[in-house]
Formats: sequence, structure tokens, C-alpha cells
Amino acid sequence: MRRRTGIAVAAGLLLLAGGVSTGIASAHENPADRRAEATTDGAAAKRGGMVFVQSNDPQRNSILAFRRAADGKLTAAGEYPTGGRGGAQKDNPFDPLASQESLVFDRRHSMMIAVNAGSNSVTTFRVRDGKLTHRRTVKSGGDFPASIAVSGRTVYVLNAGGSTNVTGFRLSHDGLRPLAGSTRKLGITNDAVPLFTDSPPQVGFSPDGRHLLVTTKSKNTVEVFAAAHDGMLSAEPVTTASTGDVPFSFVFDQAGHLLVTEAAKSGVTSYTLRRNGTLDVITPSVESGQQVLCWIARAGKFFYGTNPGSSTVSLYTVDGRGRVSIGGKDGVIADAGGPEAVAEVAAAAAAAEQDPDAEPGKAPGAGPIDLAATTDGTLLYVQNTLAGTIEGFRVGPDGELTLVETENEGLPVFADGSGMEGLVVW
Repeated sequence: MRRRTGIAVAAGLLLLAGGVSTGIASAHENPADRRAEATTDGAAAKRGGMVFVQSNDPQRNSILAFRRAADGKLTAAGEYPTGGRGGAQKDNPFDPLASQESLVFDRRHSMMIAVNAGSNSVTTFRVRDGKLTHRRTVKSGGDFPASIAVSGRTVYVLNAGGSTNVTGFRLSHDGLRPLAGSTRKLGITNDAVPLFTDSPPQVGFSPDGRHLLVTTKSKNTVEVFAAAHDGMLSAEPVTTASTGDVPFSFVFDQAGHLLVTEAAKSGVTSYTLRRNGTLDVITPSVESGQQVLCWIARAGKFFYGTNPGSSTVSLYTVDGRGRVSIGGKDGVIADAGGPEAVAEVAAAAAAAEQDPDAEPGKAPGAGPIDLAATTDGTLLYVQNTLAGTIEGFRVGPDGELTLVETENEGLPVFADGSGMEGLVVW
């Protein structure tokens, strides 16, 4: 397959996949943990925090650290090799791992966890005072690990290549220990390095830790496993067909409603997750009119999604019953990479319409992919893989975004299918 880079072509590839086929970890925490976090959020906002970016370098994966000032400005604070290699899925136009939650921070145990997709391994670091120490690396249990889920001391890794599966681990002071008998196959067989339209994109736990969810692009489903206290999963998942084509990432609201993005038509569907693992639709496919919505993150009471095909960010709100509404103007609350990047996308689309048989060039726009917010929800950071930047936005009282920072120091620019992916913020 020849890689095409126009926004209409990118959306078409994802639609084809559906037809035929903050970054903080979703960790389960007890009420005491939540109360402790709530009391420290105000102080954290005043003193700043950290932003971590996974380089996903195919030769030498590393975590790039930035100190965050209270006003959102970033200062480079070191680089930490993972001991593994990054990866790039086949024919990807801007997202080499084609996943969400490839880099996660387990706040409860002060552990950072990263995938090394190119070497089929996972690396943990202890985190103290914004520094990463005690690196430990283990095999992921399959090919091309792309996403990580954490609940208590249970960790599951989504292996998106080969005979796709989720494999469990126990989190210890010495890193991850394999959980015997935990691997569950997903019924999708890819090459060891998968095609980006075929790979499952995210694994995550429900807020109470009782279910493990996986989205699949090629099967167009959400798979839900029951999870026991010992970390073991049910033998088979409960399968729900996605309301919209190409389900990609997901997040839960504060009331436990599930929000799933759908890349083909840039929609968001909300569901109720039942105890038996079934999903009931609340709001079906709220479409933004933007191109290739994949990633979604919560910032306080707001939800934001990135649209790499149009180089924009969309705003969503969810009411107490889980009903989703879209904000902003024409589905846009901010431009990723600024107006110039959006103009570049429009020019590329116009050129493709004039000459649909022309050889593809560099994908246009900034390429917004992963995004994550501070724990107090006042700042949102967006990872622009094509531009090689991290943009920081201040979140306003009505969800509006104001650009406060653009950082590019040490960040790789997407080239030849490879680029950064993975973002953690606090």
C-alpha cells in the first residue's frame, strides 16, 4: 500500500480499516488517594510540575523530561534512555505507535512505564523529584507493545503486532514481574510490525479496576474483560460493536461513563459500562466535522480531542447522565501548530482535489496526537509529531484554550514513519 498524506486520504484509510477490519495511567485508586491528590492540586499548580515525552526513537528510545512552571512554560530537564527501541507501524502518516497510553505514570506508586515497540519490551522507572531512576526492562509478552493500563499493582500491556494480545504483570519495587497465565489473545493476527489501520490502539482499566477494555480498529469493537483482584482476566471478553467506525482511544468521566473516539468520521460516543461487561450507548457518535479524531483526554470537567488530519483540537463536555456535547466553533476550540499549520492542511487538501493522482508529499500540519492535562485541569499539553513540538494551553472557565507555550528542545520531528509518541503531565 502506498502511503497517502492528504487529510481526506488519511480519513479514508481509517474508514477502510473500520469497514474490513493524560497520558496519566487509568489507575484504580482508593478514596484516600483521591482526597490526598485533591488537597495537593492547588499547591502543585502554584509550584509547577513536570512534562515527560517519549522520543520513540527506533534506535534508542528515551524519555525526555521538562520542568513545568506554574504559568505553563517548560524547561528541558534531562533525557532518560529506556534501554529499548522505539517502533513505527507500517504506512502510518503521523502516528508511529497508532495508540494511546504508550507512556503512563502510576501516581500511587511513583512509577513511570514506557513501551519499547521496536524491541518488544516495557521499561519502568522510579520517579522522584521529577527524575527517573532504577530503570528495569522486561519482555512485553508479544510483538509491538503499544499501550499500557494500570490498576493498583496490576499492569496490562497491549501487544498490537503478531498474534495480538494483552499480557499482565505485577508492579513491584524492582519493576514489572510477569503474571503467569495472564495472556489473553484478541483474535487479530497482524505482521510483527502491524499496519497502522489494523492494530488495536488502547488498553485501559475501568475506574473501579473490575474491567479491562481494549479498542480494536480492524474488528471495529470494544472488548471488555472481567478483571479479578489477583489481576487475572476472564477467559473471553464481552464484545460490543462500535457505534462509529474505527474506535481508537477512550477515557472515563468522573461519574464512570465511557467516552470512545471514532477516527473514521471524528466522532465521540458515550457508553454505560455494565457489571457484566456489556456497553449501553448513551450518546451516539457526536461528530466534530474535523479529520481523523483519535486521541482524547480529560482536563477537569472538560474533554479534548486531537484531530491530526486537520491540525485542530476539539472540546467536549459531558453532563451528569453521560450525554456528550461538542463546543468551540465548527468543532474546533484551538489550532494545533497555529493558523499556519491549519492553512497548510487546507492547501494540501485543495492540491489533492486538483490532482488526485499526484505523488504524496510530507503530511501537512502540525500533526497533533497525544495530549494530557495537569492534575488540576488548568493546563493542557498537546504533542505535535509533524512539527516536533509540545504546545501548552491554559484551560479557561468555559473550556476555551489559550496558548502559553511552544517547546521544541530535543524533540524529534516525524520523518520516514518515525516520530515521538507518548506524553505524561503533572
